[in-house]
Amino acid sequence: MRRSGRTLLFWQVFPLLWLAFLYYPVRAFLDAPHGPDAAALFWGLNTVFVGVFLRSFWGRPDPRWSLGGWALSVVTYALLLPLAPGGASAYLIYGGSMIGFQASTGLAAWLAILNVALMVLPFWNGTYAPGDLAWLAPNMLFTLVAAYGNHASFRRRVADAQLAAAHAEQERLAAEAERERIARDLHDLLGHTLSVIVLKSELAGKLAERHPARAAEEIREVERISREALGEVRAAVSGYRGSGLSAELARAKVALDAAGVRLTVGSALCTLPPATEAAAAMLLREAVTNVVRHARARTVDVTLVPQGRGWQLTVRDDGVGGLGPEGSGLTGMRERLRAIGGTLAREGRSGTTLTATLPGEDDRPALPVPAGARGRA
Repeated sequence: MRRSGRTLLFWQVFPLLWLAFLYYPVRAFLDAPHGPDAAALFWGLNTVFVGVFLRSFWGRPDPRWSLGGWALSVVTYALLLPLAPGGASAYLIYGGSMIGFQASTGLAAWLAILNVALMVLPFWNGTYAPGDLAWLAPNMLFTLVAAYGNHASFRRRVADAQLAAAHAEQERLAAEAERERIARDLHDLLGHTLSVIVLKSELAGKLAERHPARAAEEIREVERISREALGEVRAAVSGYRGSGLSAELARAKVALDAAGVRLTVGSALCTLPPATEAAAAMLLREAVTNVVRHARARTVDVTLVPQGRGWQLTVRDDGVGGLGPEGSGLTGMRERLRAIGGTLAREGRSGTTLTATLPGEDDRPALPVPAGARGRA
């Protein structure tokens, strides 16, 4: 449930499309003759400007780079306006777009408005004629739109990063709590029992030669205690393995609600064999984890319906979709389903759809019999 490779590539190269606006100052500069000093200033300043612009878009969101990029756009505009009067306002459009990557809405708005004011300033010193307002007015509007759009994008990226960090912290705390619970359970289950087994085993060893009957009685007691401990451990392990598909759906709803995603269940849940239900629950968990981390979805639909002698589990979201490389989670689920005779298909148009075929009890592949065990009664 990651973005497709083509989608990622598009957004990576998108800032390069903005550089097409440099055509206007470059054309204005080339339309008039200039000396070598002016050419060095023009091309050198443009080189620095392009580097800062791309860093502002491709790098990690950083208000310091945003403010520095805006300041550079203003300096570039001021220095190159005499050399390219018909196209230097493009640098202020870039400044408006870069200042949008700013945590402070007020700062971004006021600096974008300042850019618009700087565009109007040449009318007072005679650089522009009144008729130039016809092409300059759209530039003013585009500066404000670019600042607003990029500021909204910046806030969304920050919110996504904070949400991802919050989910990671929740997962870490949940894992830590689970480890502590398992440690307490094992201590409570086995600590006293193993101590008793050790003491009785030592006593049986001492009684073995002088009182064989008492030694045998102690050994039988060790066996009884060991069997009881084994039963308690098996019961505890069954609890660790989860409590089925219904419980996993409840956990999925909690996680999706926290991420602002609506969960709908399209049908009543069927009763599944234990191994099949465990695989279905793990697939649902992996699918929901991917939705929360990558999909940017608004809704998730889950359906489980009979199909032939088995069942079909479908998890569909309306997120970004795509058919990029699968992560280790989905690869592991595909192998888990294959081990019990099931399959997993993924479709990435209009969101992501995971479709799992789950076998019935009779359709599960038989476990291989060791060669040495064949022929035994």
